[in-house]
Amino acid sequence: GRCVWSSRVLREKPADSITNNKFWDWRFKFYYVKKAYLSRLVAGGFSVIQADTDTVWSHDPFPALRTMGASLVVMREYPTIANAGLIYARPGSVEARDLLDEVAWRVQLFQHYPEAVRRVVHFASPPYYANSDDQSLLNDAIVSAVLRNRTFLGSTARYEGRNKYNPAGPDWASQPEAQAHKEQLRAMWKLQKRSSVVCPWAGAVGPSSRASYVRLPIRGGDAVALAPRSLFAHLPYSAGNAITHLTAARGFAAKVATLRKMAKWDPLGSQVDAPAKVDPGAAEAEQAADAAAAGKWEKNAQEKRNATRLRERIIQREKRNAHTPSRPVGESKRLAHHAKQHKESQLTETPPVGAGGKAGGKKSRGGGGRRMLH
Repeated sequence: GRCVWSSRVLREKPADSITNNKFWDWRFKFYYVKKAYLSRLVAGGFSVIQADTDTVWSHDPFPALRTMGASLVVMREYPTIANAGLIYARPGSVEARDLLDEVAWRVQLFQHYPEAVRRVVHFASPPYYANSDDQSLLNDAIVSAVLRNRTFLGSTARYEGRNKYNPAGPDWASQPEAQAHKEQLRAMWKLQKRSSVVCPWAGAVGPSSRASYVRLPIRGGDAVALAPRSLFAHLPYSAGNAITHLTAARGFAAKVATLRKMAKWDPLGSQVDAPAKVDPGAAEAEQAADAAAAGKWEKNAQEKRNATRLRERIIQREKRNAHTPSRPVGESKRLAHHAKQHKESQLTETPPVGAGGKAGGKKSRGGGGRRMLH
């Protein structure tokens, strides 16, 4: 196959927004080009892997990718859905290509026209955050395609809420859109299907060459597949993974150090792989890492749900208190004093038997005289 590199990037910041002003660097300059070219190449009949430059290729993934029965295969990302650094796309359904076009369109829209946010987020106000990060936009586009209902909640509305860079925004958790986003994600995950793919190289270092993965169905009988680690993996590196993404190694120096440790650092660009340092227990470690990541994600999700419920209860209690008229302090003390005296009198006083028949009973019709017993 051919490797393609493009220099067609935005040279100047296209508009003023919180995202553009805070993060305008080479990443954001390339976001639109990457997704637009990916869509055009697929439309031209090519199968394409769009890969970030901080990736290590150990095996040819194309034979396995072609057997997965999905027009789009994306790298799995916890705790969200997909990582935009590795995407395989091939000619397939119109819906799959529309998904790629949708991501490119959103990136360009919010980079050039931040005010467009107000059209899809009712509580947004200037200065707009106008998030144009391709990964979060990709995740919302996937949710839209699976549920067949266009959404901007996770990638756009969420960032117009209060955050580190947008302190003036409203509290996102208290917005009805936050709950709607959670419901959308639950609805999407309920539609997932499990499948498996054979990755021959994985069997050389692990217990099996067959790997399980998730399929998210879209229209036309097509799907978005979340690639198993045997195809697209985060660190730690293993020779059992076709492509490893060095996202966790932050910064150039950290990436070089990681490549040296993997015996993959070759600045002269040799086409021959250096022998990799393979840990015999790498496959088991990767499975444990996956399980730990999934468990951590579920724990964090549960903690967020509990915090949201607590926050909702507090808000409801405050609303009830706001509608309940409060008594003056002196009045409250006076009422409490009378209530205490009344309680004490009930405990100490017993009505005379002759005053009303039996103790605590009703008075007799004849007044206070002693009743005659027959």
